[in-house]
Amino acid sequence: MKKVIGFVGVGTMGKPMAFNLIKAGHQLVVYDINPKPLEELKQGGATVAKSGAEAASGAEIVITMLPKSEHVEAAILGGQGVIEGVKPGTVVIDMSTIDPSVSKRIAGILDSKGVKMLDAPVTGGETGAQAGTLTIIVGGNEDVYKQCLDIFNAMGKNVFYCGPNGNGEIVKLINNLFGGIHAMSTAEALALGVKAGVDFKVLYDVICAGTGATNFMKMYCAIKAFKGDFEPGFMAELMHKDLGLAVTLAKEKEVPLLIGALTYQMFTRLMAEGLGKKDFSITIKTFEDLLDIKMKL
Repeated sequence: MKKVIGFVGVGTMGKPMAFNLIKAGHQLVVYDINPKPLEELKQGGATVAKSGAEAASGAEIVITMLPKSEHVEAAILGGQGVIEGVKPGTVVIDMSTIDPSVSKRIAGILDSKGVKMLDAPVTGGETGAQAGTLTIIVGGNEDVYKQCLDIFNAMGKNVFYCGPNGNGEIVKLINNLFGGIHAMSTAEALALGVKAGVDFKVLYDVICAGTGATNFMKMYCAIKAFKGDFEPGFMAELMHKDLGLAVTLAKEKEVPLLIGALTYQMFTRLMAEGLGKKDFSITIKTFEDLLDIKMKL
């Protein structure tokens, strides 16, 4: 069944996700602080709202897609936020990657207003958002999740139910913890091989056929970093943010995060060097520059 959907946050990820919902026949009411994507979506058939509250006021589903925890809190709970317009019985789906404890707190506040919430962060980057092939990782009430499957299927290829509120965020942070570690360990290990005298293509081919291969190296770097392309698919500053959230989660749960914490510090260095807006595979270039080597296919 086609639905009226409020969509708050139509930036790099949110805009193509919103277009895919329009393509699936849903009626969208969109809001963002940046007018440019709003105009593009208006031309594509969406209605533009003047606030999150207005976007939520007539919606059956409200989706938020924003960079950080504080942005989600402001968009949902702040002045002229979703909570001021949303009606009881509506479902709010936050597809941002934020602190699980913040997500659970927002869900509790919305629940007290008769509004259910799902946390549904995604992986797949801008390319996946455009193609509608995102992996969507959902936490919340399972019956509510099932009611929203048609919405998720319009934006993603793989949709996973992970348990109660906050679990979607936790699984996403674990995924990106792996991603950040792989970004650093891949750059470090390959740089060692090249500096020791092995041809990079030989090194790459052998490792791709062996047990050291990762999706980051085989599928991601092969079409970006190893071609010299460091324009963002997933920005280093967002990886830094997610690694920080993983470190916070580990502290809360008293789990030693030795490699993860070091990786977070390495990405903090990238931020200090002004590389936060580059793709997170910029780790490859930092080792190229440090050792005066090339890792190119």
